Amino acid sequence: MTDLIITSLFLCLLLSSIFILANFPYKSSKEKIPRACKKIGRERHSSKEIWASVKHSISGVLWHRRLGKQSPTVGVVESLYVHPIKSCRAVEVEETEVLNTGFKHDRQYTFAEFRELPEGETVSPASQAGGWHFVTQRKYGKLANIRVEVWVPDPDSLDYAPGEPNVQSDGILLVRYPALEQRTSKHEMQKSFELPFHPTKGQIMNQGYTMQKMTIWKDCPNSLLITSTTRADSPPWIKDIQAYIGCSKPFALFRVATGHDRQVFRNAPRKEQLGHQSVVGFADAYPLHILGLASVEDLDRRLTHVVPPVSTSTASRFRANIYFRGPPAYAEDSWKRIAIGQYMYYVSCRTTRCELPNTDQSTGKKHLSEPSKTIRSYRDIDPGAGAGKACMGMQMVPAAERGIIKVGDTIEILETGDHCYILQ
Repeated sequence: MTDLIITSLFLCLLLSSIFILANFPYKSSKEKIPRACKKIGRERHSSKEIWASVKHSISGVLWHRRLGKQSPTVGVVESLYVHPIKSCRAVEVEETEVLNTGFKHDRQYTFAEFRELPEGETVSPASQAGGWHFVTQRKYGKLANIRVEVWVPDPDSLDYAPGEPNVQSDGILLVRYPALEQRTSKHEMQKSFELPFHPTKGQIMNQGYTMQKMTIWKDCPNSLLITSTTRADSPPWIKDIQAYIGCSKPFALFRVATGHDRQVFRNAPRKEQLGHQSVVGFADAYPLHILGLASVEDLDRRLTHVVPPVSTSTASRFRANIYFRGPPAYAEDSWKRIAIGQYMYYVSCRTTRCELPNTDQSTGKKHLSEPSKTIRSYRDIDPGAGAGKACMGMQMVPAAERGIIKVGDTIEILETGDHCYILQ
């Protein structure tokens, strides 16, 4: 009996140590700390894999203690992600502000390439060649290796002041990318640069940012051109990243311009229903993407015998904003309205899947066919999406123009029903 008690105490101590190490905000003495700011995000470091396996093994116990047996009508938020630069490495957060465009720091920047007009044409529709076009991992898988840190104003910082540039821009993004020189080094070398999260009018003028049309799918909004390889005074990092991902066209970085969000229609609730127009920044189509971990785990089981093997769990490959646990696999398919914490969301439609999930988010390497091939074999389920279009996860629109979401928030199903995807 005594041995059992000692063993139990040891295991509790071990798990506590892992938790502390996994979440301790480690900072290298050589790491540059942006003025007047603090970094947000869940820190994992070297214990990430250990903690992930421990968390997975005990999640069922915690779940049943908190909410009882699994229910198709109730879930809990397991993890939250923002993608500050579209198609670059995601940032896991404990909580985030939810705006009408989605998570506050989600997909506010995007890289783009310049496409020439076809010979003989002088005008081009937004959906065709000509001008600046956004780029993603669909074409450039190595974008997954560009890491982004979110630093927000910190009133407790010794540098904090209302006039501090990093405070005026509502924080900064610290972007790290692999240096080309690392090809001759045993250790990964990183370079970095900073971006104002929300540049002020003064910063826009001083930095020479300009307004340009930038095509994203069938939209061509006015966007803020940060820099491009076509500028004589362009910073070295834009050409470094262009070379790293293998882009041979003129290359640029854009930010969503204030007042130029893209309106969302199709399956989204109408303005009369919401009280405001649903909009997005550089997200593909809808403000938010939610996905059940039971659905991911079902897919992972189907991929067990795939050759060559899929190297990691597929969860991160879907680049969702919200992952939840509780309901069985694909229960989210029938959701129409849900409450997460204190806020309501409209579940607009299923997420149709392209080939992007074939990219390993930890390496940027693409699998020849998976998991896309397997998903198509059993998830071609939406009559509106078209033949051969697999679905995984759901697209959502927040009912409120401003809210908060946290890891651990409970999910209540308010309305269920059928979905039929409307093509763009």
